[in-house]
Amino acid sequence: MLKKISTLLFPLLALFFAAPHALAQNAPAAGQSGDGIALAPARFELEMTPGSETTVVVNLDYHTSRADAQPYRLVASLNDWDMNEKGELGFYKAGARPLSASPWIIYSPAEVTVQPGQTHSIRVTITVPKDATPGDHLAALIVEQRPDTIKLNRNARQMVMRFRMASMFYITVPRATRRGTLANLQARTDARGIVVTPTLKNEGNSVVRPISSIKVVDASGRTVAELPEGEALPVLAGATLSQPLVIEKALAPGTYTVKYRVDFQDGGKVTEGVTDLTIQETKENATGTSASSKRPD
Repeated sequence: MLKKISTLLFPLLALFFAAPHALAQNAPAAGQSGDGIALAPARFELEMTPGSETTVVVNLDYHTSRADAQPYRLVASLNDWDMNEKGELGFYKAGARPLSASPWIIYSPAEVTVQPGQTHSIRVTITVPKDATPGDHLAALIVEQRPDTIKLNRNARQMVMRFRMASMFYITVPRATRRGTLANLQARTDARGIVVTPTLKNEGNSVVRPISSIKVVDASGRTVAELPEGEALPVLAGATLSQPLVIEKALAPGTYTVKYRVDFQDGGKVTEGVTDLTIQETKENATGTSASSKRPD
């Protein structure tokens, strides 16, 4: 009799706050909390001049406490990547995207069998062409389990674990520019609480990593809710990011002012945006007006 077979797929996950470009850094190897395969570093930021070459190492650490743990056969490949306006990652065929760094990269080995309790290395060599344009060039080294290593026993209950991991590469060619701007700010409420959505733009050719905070004040100027300063998602070169930030708090009906402050860490001054938030007694959702923003003197 055929028993039930459960298949779990672990997709690429973006952990952009604690580690802005760590993707599925720990992949469960056997369905137990103490086991996993870690890929590190999860992000490389390398400033390289045209015509230069460097080699880095990506480590695969197979940690497990199980005596019966089995080896895994993994295969590596290159992808291009970017991030859309919502902060979602997209992955593409190597060399398909503008300003791809994939054609500059070779790696070895392309396949590796990772043994329990051991660390295995993949050497990655980046060679920047002499005619490389200034700014960021992106690529991702993807590591995943070979499909042909997954064996199903049709007479036994099984859990099949599949995972993908990625190490993200930013290759920055000199004369990089970073120019972050706050294009818009909106605020509303829903079942989650206060939802503030800033629209951030990067008019430069290299990534900016904003640090932002939010305060909500009532008509008397008293702070009634806030989100402390923290690192937001990065804004890639020439890109726009519009990611909602949620303050889990319910407010009484009334009119409030939402103040959003952001330091783009681009060498410019801190930017502040202000918008109104009106909560009506008869409506579940309130919306804020469009924002004004400035860089305080």
